Amino acid sequence: MRSTFTFTTLILTILIYAQNTEPLSLSLDEAIASALQNQVTLKNAQLDIDYANTQVSEVKAQGLPQVNGTGNFMHSFLVPTSIIPGEFAGGAPGSTIPVQFGVPFTATAGVGVQQLLFDGTFFLGLKAASEFVNISKLSLESSEIEVKEAVTKAYYMALISEQNIAQLSESLTNIENLKEETKKLYEEGFAEQLDVDRLVLSVSTLEINIAKLKSQAGLTKQLLLNTMGLEVTKSVILTSKLPAIDSTKTTELNAGNRVEMKLLDQQQRLNELTFKRYKMGYLPSLYGSFSYGANTFATENQFGDLGGEWFGNGSYGIALSVPIFDGFYKKAKMDQAKIDIRKTENTKQQLAQSVSLQINQAKTTYDNALKTLELQEKTKTLAERIYKTTQIKFKEGVGSSFEMINAESELTTAHTNYLNALYELNVAKIDLNKALGTL
Repeated sequence: MRSTFTFTTLILTILIYAQNTEPLSLSLDEAIASALQNQVTLKNAQLDIDYANTQVSEVKAQGLPQVNGTGNFMHSFLVPTSIIPGEFAGGAPGSTIPVQFGVPFTATAGVGVQQLLFDGTFFLGLKAASEFVNISKLSLESSEIEVKEAVTKAYYMALISEQNIAQLSESLTNIENLKEETKKLYEEGFAEQLDVDRLVLSVSTLEINIAKLKSQAGLTKQLLLNTMGLEVTKSVILTSKLPAIDSTKTTELNAGNRVEMKLLDQQQRLNELTFKRYKMGYLPSLYGSFSYGANTFATENQFGDLGGEWFGNGSYGIALSVPIFDGFYKKAKMDQAKIDIRKTENTKQQLAQSVSLQINQAKTTYDNALKTLELQEKTKTLAERIYKTTQIKFKEGVGSSFEMINAESELTTAHTNYLNALYELNVAKIDLNKALGTL
């Protein structure tokens, strides 16, 4: 029985380990979706929305009936004594008689209800709380944009690292094949030892560079996983490719598309509501109230009679509160709100100018990146033609290994530069979309 349990535990451990070590296959869209679900920043932003909703409920509660139950027991071990004129109690006129009103034991129970009937500040406060929820939602949207940008750039960086490794690996295969062919030519007396040594050195250099790139590629994937909010030790397989050249014309400037501008607009609405709320504070407030209760009594030696008979009491009423003078408190608050409104308007103007500059810079960067990519593509095509020509000359015995190594190196460099230019173009596209508010 014990061996069976141990075997079962071992199998479960192996299965769990296999699940944890299984590579994670990720497209760009899947990486973004996973980040939106797992990123701690976004989780906290969603909690901020939940918190703002509870604040709305808190304000609403102030306008709902406030119901309170009361209960009280009191033992007056010394019943208070009052003095009354003697003529009221059959005594001699001009004398006084001490009497005690009440009994030692008293218990009361009751319920009271208070309801806000009118208060202008309450309704504006409720509106302000709702607008604050919208600010929290816009903050979440802003965080989502930042996460999308970071994940996309990290994903592209990991992709370009893999493609550079593939390019160098292809070059390594070509050089190794060339080395083996040159060795045979050397053994047959048609090549020099120097040619072989050059190729051996070239192979060694490429192997070192590939090892470095693999290490860097591992770090870029860890950066991607960290940006997604996942464990960085997981193995990842990237399934998307770098987008091809995109020369689509960009849209015109519209600062209103930016979430930062939407946040300022929302803040301005809050400032205006704050001003109105203090202005409404000059209006009267109206409350309604209702109470009902009952009392029971017992004398000194009859405590058991307490609760035997109850005497009811009840009342209802309306209370009006009219503000007359508050030492100019509300005026000061209204003046502060006016200043906040002007400051926010200034900030909006400054942001519009800043957005215009960012868009122009992003457009320039994107156009330059597009031109660079087009030039790198021409360079790559030229390097491929040179490589093929040099390869033919080498095989026909009219070219040297030195020329072949240079042609291979130039081809590898041209391919690498093209891939890096494609990466820079896609990064520039991300920055442009973000500047335009379309990311």
